[in-house]
Amino acid sequence: MADDVSRWDRVKTEWRVFTHGPTEWLLLSGNRLIVSLAILLSVFVLLELAVGSGLTPLREETSMLFVLFALISGNFTLIAIVVSLSQFVLARHLESPGEIRDKIDDMIRYRQEVGETAQRSVIPISPSQFFLTLFESIRRELRTLDHRDTDVEHEALQTDLDSVVTGLNNHAEYVIDILKRPETGLRHALYVTLSADYEEYIHAVWSIQAEQTEQLSETAADALEDLVKTLEQVDIARRSFKSVFIQAELAALSRLLLLIGLPIVVVLIVVMLMFSAGTRPIFGDQFMGVAFPLVVTLGLGPIVLLAGYIIRLATVARRTATLYPFSRHAD
Repeated sequence: MADDVSRWDRVKTEWRVFTHGPTEWLLLSGNRLIVSLAILLSVFVLLELAVGSGLTPLREETSMLFVLFALISGNFTLIAIVVSLSQFVLARHLESPGEIRDKIDDMIRYRQEVGETAQRSVIPISPSQFFLTLFESIRRELRTLDHRDTDVEHEALQTDLDSVVTGLNNHAEYVIDILKRPETGLRHALYVTLSADYEEYIHAVWSIQAEQTEQLSETAADALEDLVKTLEQVDIARRSFKSVFIQAELAALSRLLLLIGLPIVVVLIVVMLMFSAGTRPIFGDQFMGVAFPLVVTLGLGPIVLLAGYIIRLATVARRTATLYPFSRHAD
């Protein structure tokens, strides 16, 4: 029963993320198996429509054999390249004890800085809870700004602060809602922090501090300073977890391609041998109209799976390509 509840919770989280941003779900946050299945289903429907409409009649065995041969050779090459690439990337992370110790010391110092920023003596060790701590601190600072002293009216200051508080508060509430779910992990933690450009918010705060310092109350000034520090910690955290995420994605991709790709290649070989042996008469035209598009769709499975993972990795790389305090949207 616990597994059923957990599975249902994961489905609800996927749906929550999908409804918040379908494009973001497709490019970044969605489960790659679900995304791949959705794409393959679309491919199968298109092939069925093409065959059923007579646009691509399945009469010539030679053309079908060419398609099967191309899928077989392509999958063999694809699996070999991806597995080799994954091994190369993982081999680069072989480290000496001294290098490991330096990284551990750096991470401990960073955790201590986050503890001081978030006013917590103990910081969680899971990525999702770690980010949750940071965003709860952001929400606390935003509430302080939202209840700032407004005895003197400054319309420009009011507008600028409202813009920062409203935009960042909506994002923080969504992030906290996702991260509080027990089934969230590194993928969701990294996704929710990549869906916003925190440099823009930090730049807006800097502008307020530089141009309207005299109009800020001491409470608001302190809250803005704390907000910048916390957003900086979020940017450091998402860049640190990015490396772990990429390693995990490449390892998962290699494993899935071996588990899924090899059986699919075997199926393609068997079907091609059946065609080349001249046994096609056992297949009726109606059966071929369904079977061949299905076989082609299965043959495209590893390629679509690879595309889904590469799209996500490319999105992560693009959104962390620039180094704080510069914004990726600056150009």
